[in-house]
Amino acid sequence: MVKKAPVKLYLARPICPGKYIVLIGGDVEAVRNSLNVGRQIVEQYLADSIFITNVHREVFTALEAATAIEEIESLSALGVIETFSVASCILAADAAAKTGGARLVEIRPAMGLGGKSYVTMLGDVSAVESAVQAGVKTAQEEGMLVKSIVIPSVSRDVLKAVL
Repeated sequence: MVKKAPVKLYLARPICPGKYIVLIGGDVEAVRNSLNVGRQIVEQYLADSIFITNVHREVFTALEAATAIEEIESLSALGVIETFSVASCILAADAAAKTGGARLVEIRPAMGLGGKSYVTMLGDVSAVESAVQAGVKTAQEEGMLVKSIVIPSVSRDVLKAVL
């Protein structure tokens, strides 16, 4: 896939017994071409694939877990959305990021979670509540929501332990 087009490989590893995940990003056409090659190679072994355009840039940062807690000025609230699949989590994270105000921190895609995924976000309480609400709506439309929560006045010690 990465030889076919100039894409960034975000993740390629087993997520649970019998399942493997590959996450790529980049220019729309490059990702489309790369994804098509991947689909052809795995053919009958492919469980699912998803192609999302116009993804918010914070989704990529959160996939790399590259947002340091110290970079986020407002630590009033922590929001978490858990979903039954990686794809639904990425869609929920994208919807949350596009509401503005809250900052995505991490998307944890399925490793050691039985195929489930979750996204965490920080910001002031109202921004996190709005972002979580938007992400939850997206996950519910897909029938993939496990649980969501907003924790106001979250402590830095909790953040360090969780993130």
